[in-house]
Amino acid sequence: MTPSRYSFGIDLGGTFTKVAAVSADGSILEQRRLPGPAGRPAADAIAELQPILVQMAGALGLSYPPPGGVGMGTPGAVNFRTGWLTGSGAFGWNAVPLGPMAAEAFGCPVAVDTDVNAGALADFYFGCARDASDLLYFSWGTGIGAGLLVGRKLYHTRGGAMCNLGHMLADAASTRRCYCGCTGCLEVEAGGKAMVQQAQEALQAGESSLLREPAPLTPERLSWAAGQGDALARRILDRSAVLIARVLSSTLALLNPDTVVFGGGVSRCLPIIRETFDREMELRTPPFTRPLTVIRASVYGENAGVVGASQLPVAHAEIGEEKNCKP
Repeated sequence: MTPSRYSFGIDLGGTFTKVAAVSADGSILEQRRLPGPAGRPAADAIAELQPILVQMAGALGLSYPPPGGVGMGTPGAVNFRTGWLTGSGAFGWNAVPLGPMAAEAFGCPVAVDTDVNAGALADFYFGCARDASDLLYFSWGTGIGAGLLVGRKLYHTRGGAMCNLGHMLADAASTRRCYCGCTGCLEVEAGGKAMVQQAQEALQAGESSLLREPAPLTPERLSWAAGQGDALARRILDRSAVLIARVLSSTLALLNPDTVVFGGGVSRCLPIIRETFDREMELRTPPFTRPLTVIRASVYGENAGVVGASQLPVAHAEIGEEKNCKP
């Protein structure tokens, strides 16, 4: 029997936007994937989602609007109380009333938060972090970011840009410039897009690799080639593992969470780089924090963002902050 109580999760991504109807137990009832909204007006991106939500509910025989509400995760800095997106370099959006805009389009309240905060909720409510007290969710995808729960509640700062680990310095010698304006950021050194660019540069320089085979060059291809012993793919993935471990080890010393969960589309590469990653973590992490932290792969993987987004109305209600529609 199809559950009548459900919610919608929307994960606005740099490559794709994912929309899912999610049951009260965290099961995905139906999911759609659309091109990401980068380079388009926010109003247009939101408007095209409304008929999709209605169609999905109708196809499942469910009422609309959803009884559990709608949650939306987005990259950038978010004021979760008002639903305003302060800025998103990934989309080129600034000062956008995302929550109020979506609420008007969808005909129901919409909870908005960062995509990484949303991602943290999937395993916290339904997956491998249900027993966590303090949880750091590390999202490894096209970009890199992190969400944080402290005392089993989402943690926010006034600026709405907490845990932007993708913009921490990973390689001081690098000249790769991030869209944030800095060089050597973790995202432009070890994110999925960055790794593909590094592989392309090496191939253009004439380096021999299985990646020359006629297939799309993706992080998944890098992982496959590394598993086959490809030197180029192995080098790129191992470098990413080392840089991620260096940034994460410093973060553990600062925050001392009991649980770290890896999610996002590129996190499926974790088994390939785990040995390199663990070795660097042991080398760089202070002994007063590393033995206390469990590091796991998300049960939901690349779907953590959309499942977690569906739970934002619940998570925000638990924080107990009153929301309004002022910027």
